[in-house]
Amino acid sequence: MSRTTPRYFSSLDIESAVAQVAPAILALLADGVPRSKAAIVAAVSERHPKTDVVRTLMRLAVTGRVVEAGRKYRLPPEEDAA
Repeated sequence: MSRTTPRYFSSLDIESAVAQVAPAILALLADGVPRSKAAIVAAVSERHPKTDVVRTLMRLAVTGRVVEAGRKYRLPPEEDAA
């Protein structure tokens, strides 16, 4: 299923898109298996536009809600998750 990305007109629109996609990414990574960006995009883009998935993954990495190691993303260890 192909989904097109709407045009964003404000930072609130972007924040809204991130808020919609983030739970799907975090749920996917909850099993503890590190995944590449391509694998995450493939798994989540059936429900959300690809660009929203990529943008959200970047936002989660910058804010520390996911960590990137060896070109794969995972949730931070329990002691780091604050």
